[in-house]
Amino acid sequence: MKRLLDGALLGAGFVAVVAVAFAIAWAGDVFTVDKDGIPKFAVSDAGKITVGATESYVNLVIQNNSGAATNKVDITADVLTVERIRLESVNVSADITAAGAGGLDTGGEDSNMWYYVWVIANDSGTSVNGLLTEAGTASEFAPVMPAGFAKKRRVGAVRNNGSGNFLQFVQEGNFCNYLAGAGGGNRILSAGTATGWTTISATSFMPPTSRRGLFRLSGSVKHGTVNTVFNITLGQSPSPGTALAMGLRNNDTTYLWMADIVGPCPTNAGQQVAYQIANTPDIGGAYVDVIGYYDRI
Repeated sequence: MKRLLDGALLGAGFVAVVAVAFAIAWAGDVFTVDKDGIPKFAVSDAGKITVGATESYVNLVIQNNSGAATNKVDITADVLTVERIRLESVNVSADITAAGAGGLDTGGEDSNMWYYVWVIANDSGTSVNGLLTEAGTASEFAPVMPAGFAKKRRVGAVRNNGSGNFLQFVQEGNFCNYLAGAGGGNRILSAGTATGWTTISATSFMPPTSRRGLFRLSGSVKHGTVNTVFNITLGQSPSPGTALAMGLRNNDTTYLWMADIVGPCPTNAGQQVAYQIANTPDIGGAYVDVIGYYDRI
């Protein structure tokens, strides 16, 4: 059937002529709806939407592969839309030691780098795989697509350390949570004593596509004067305001006094935050750990 609708809008008991042209057609096993010659919706005989899918993702999860956690990530989703193709029951992987589909798009692995995680598909959505691109390179947001793949979607990011091993994490939707925990290697400030706003960087634990992290702000202080205030604040750099604030006061001069708080804090485009402490302690200071981050996927 071709051009069932052409310049006509069907309503309840009337037909009105409109300025656009619609066409409904079958081509083989694909049912399509066009508007002015541009495909707006297509579905295969098997029920797969190949054009016009609107759902973003359902139950998207990215995490280290259980058998190769240092070099491979798994991507699963009940539903994932990739350039208007609706994919279901997605279960693919991307291995930094492999090349092409299911691996790194081009070049070799560099240490202490961010890699973007992609799901790629062919035009019909019948072939799906994972892919990695290195941040800061020409292909970071324009992957070198493997043969047979035409569509792509960035779903997350992963960083390796100086040994080339992936950091351990679980990403659910757009939130990534590190498995190391506070003080487990994700610390970006130790014993800070700045009494004015001072910038610190979270780039080792937040990708360039993130502008909001989940931080643990803590203090451990000792001072020779009782009841000295050591309130600690954290905010966006360079104009912080206050995103996280924590009160801390010593009740004696003998022991270390400690407190902590966990919460979200915005960063600038360079993944930087700023902190300050009300007074300089004799021992200790402020500590900041990155617990996770929100990615703009």
